[in-house]
Amino acid sequence: MSIAEGVERARPAFGRDVSAGLDALEPFIGRVGAAMPRGGRVVTSALRGYRFEAAAADATAPATLVRAAVPAAALGAIDAALRESVRYAHARHLYGGTVLDIPHARSLLAAALADALTADALSSAAVCLADAHAPAASIAVAVSAHLSCLLLADAAQQVSVLAGSTFYARISPFEIIEQHVRDLAALSVLVPDLADPLPAALEGVSRWCSDTDAAAPASLLRPEVMAAIAADAPGAVEVHVALAAAAAETAAEAGEPADAHAALELAHRVSLLTAAAAVVAGWMQARGSEAIAGDPLAMEACLRRIRGRVVRRQPPLAADLVARLVAHAEARAASGEEMAIGPARATVPLI
Repeated sequence: MSIAEGVERARPAFGRDVSAGLDALEPFIGRVGAAMPRGGRVVTSALRGYRFEAAAADATAPATLVRAAVPAAALGAIDAALRESVRYAHARHLYGGTVLDIPHARSLLAAALADALTADALSSAAVCLADAHAPAASIAVAVSAHLSCLLLADAAQQVSVLAGSTFYARISPFEIIEQHVRDLAALSVLVPDLADPLPAALEGVSRWCSDTDAAAPASLLRPEVMAAIAADAPGAVEVHVALAAAAAETAAEAGEPADAHAALELAHRVSLLTAAAAVVAGWMQARGSEAIAGDPLAMEACLRRIRGRVVRRQPPLAADLVARLVAHAEARAASGEEMAIGPARATVPLI
């Protein structure tokens, strides 16, 4: 069984709770060892019931495998939280309408879905590279593990604000939102090989930045990519040009010596540009289809959220982007559709 197939089977389990999801991944990554920070305390929900190994050192799965599989499978948790948040927003009435009639609530839902879609594209790309045993897999998986966990936690935080008091009061039947928010925030701490993946990526950052793979930052500079966006997604031209310029600048910086802090900052920026490349690659592959990955407005929203992280200033999404993402979220909640991976959703050509 490929990693992609294992991840796809595990996502529904993560949708129930993260502990069940890790159980479903056990054939790939083994039983997870606890990696509590010294003197620290992690408040979780479902993970309190997970049977950890006595020591993290007992883990036998390679770090690359854990880092590829766990964030990709954990998309099932935020997927379930998003579906429940839509149901909540339709069921809860405020100010003469539903929660989803409130502009701020709609913006929160749109931002959460955009971050989830970005994590999906990025982690799917990493899984496909790992399954193909590509030379670039180690660096791609490391930056994906780092950023995917941040994106999942941020998306869950947006959902928690959308749910308001329902989040911390754990009001039935929406208490699963609170459960997933807590568990996704704790995931990178409790799964040892997910912690601090960027140092493992530093050695290969220069090579990755100059790679022309569809999920590498340099792919943002491809003429065919620029032409496709100009033709089919004109609203995304500006943000794509900005990200492509950042990719070129980052590639030039990647070979220069730097202190440890600057090196980690560079690797974080590389992870953001890798996510942008993965989102665009997924859109290029799905263009013309009805899949959400092929929607130019969804792609633009993801790129704008990524750009906000690059410049450390996150402006609100434009009204047309919010409307399209909310419509996607409502359609997904109504259909019960789950995020897929593998041949039907791969963002990287396996060549």
